[in-house]
Amino acid sequence: MTALATSLATSRGRRAARTTVALGTASLGLLALSGCQKPSPSAHFTLGSHTASRETAEECHGHDEPLGVDRVRECLEGEDGVPAFTAGVGSTFRIGVDPEVADTGWLVFYNGLLHDATPFTSTYQTFEVDRLRQSQQQQSQTTGALPERGDLRVVVAQVSEDYDAEAIWNSESQEQYEERLFGSFEGVWNVDLESDV
Repeated sequence: MTALATSLATSRGRRAARTTVALGTASLGLLALSGCQKPSPSAHFTLGSHTASRETAEECHGHDEPLGVDRVRECLEGEDGVPAFTAGVGSTFRIGVDPEVADTGWLVFYNGLLHDATPFTSTYQTFEVDRLRQSQQQQSQTTGALPERGDLRVVVAQVSEDYDAEAIWNSESQEQYEERLFGSFEGVWNVDLESDV
């Protein structure tokens, strides 16, 4: 009886060990499969004490490949999960990006205006909201459009290593300009700065 009990206990122990090994192997296999899909990088936004971090939407990051003009247009108009901040007079807005975004460089747009054609290669930049609004109003007056009330859609765009500002500026048409500019985007993040008046 004792030998039989010992034999059963040993058999159960071996079976439990095999089950544990099998489950562990399956878990490692799933982990390896999930590791094949790179996580999307994040952008980090701060205004005053309010901070929001956001990964790119899966369809708005190319993982080392340009998104393509049509997809960029869709991403620029995206509304899902867009952080919003209320920005008063004298507000300072901070943008941070993951190091992999800084490696290739990133641009900032506000209400469609390019802040600077030279991509940032740091992981952090600070912007005076009043200056962004002033630039927007000056642009509106230049084009004859009515001044905006102060709301800004800010876009962070990761560019590819092939980004060429000179070629973009030398575009011969609006279509070619967008093709060259948007065609260099690998990732897009949107954030809204809303006026407090």
